[in-house]
Amino acid sequence: MKNVLFILFIFLLYSCGIRSENKSPETRTKNQPETNRITEFEFSKEMHNFGTLQSGEIAVVTFEFKNTGNTELIIGNIESDCGCVKADFSKEPVSPGKTGVIEVEFDSSGLWGKQFKTIEIYANSKESKQLAIFAEVKNEQIEITY
Repeated sequence: MKNVLFILFIFLLYSCGIRSENKSPETRTKNQPETNRITEFEFSKEMHNFGTLQSGEIAVVTFEFKNTGNTELIIGNIESDCGCVKADFSKEPVSPGKTGVIEVEFDSSGLWGKQFKTIEIYANSKESKQLAIFAEVKNEQIEITY
């Protein structure tokens, strides 16, 4: 029984870690926009619950934001805590008062149970912004009983 749990634990670590882009602080700094013009932006929503998914399903959500500052917003980099999450965004600057979108894709392959994933957005703002997604993943191939 201990061996099975150990193997499942290793599998979980491997499945989330293999696809993630671990970036060092030096890389993160390099990917941030090189500008002295700081702006602000706000999301219409910062969390999304996908509900119940079957393992292997790919779910997509679009987060909309507005540049509430006085200068162009430039997103330099977006990172996630798991390789099962991909974020797509436009590299074009967003003018003050205009809106933009970040599309987040969650791949539930190899996962099970309650999932909480975070997405961090680095832009020319004072602080990075965080988004979160949730899901309950059903996986009939992996069944854990207590």
